[in-house]
Amino acid sequence: MPERAEAAARAHKVIGKTGYTLFTPGADELIRRADWTDLALCGVATESCVLKSAADAFERDHAPWIVTDACATEAGPDVHDVGLVVARRLIGSSQLVTTDHVVRQLAVYPGASVLE
Repeated sequence: MPERAEAAARAHKVIGKTGYTLFTPGADELIRRADWTDLALCGVATESCVLKSAADAFERDHAPWIVTDACATEAGPDVHDVGLVVARRLIGSSQLVTTDHVVRQLAVYPGASVLE
């Protein structure tokens, strides 16, 4: 995506994927090597890619955090909201947070690794 080239150039790591989930072999390896346990997830398709990645993270014993105000969908706000309803059922309502929450948490851990 040419419009994301600038952000990709600043990213810690860019993971290409062809399916709904973040969990490609490359991402699995990166997460394992970095020993990450908590994953803050955001993206363009709340009801599919973000939701699938969160469920897969949960099933891999990670703590997935869906950053609700950093997610959206081309299908509109109603579908975004439905994705969040399903996420609450799959991973728990306490795992849905805002960008303010994430920023406050990152401030507690200086030097925390961030994957964009």
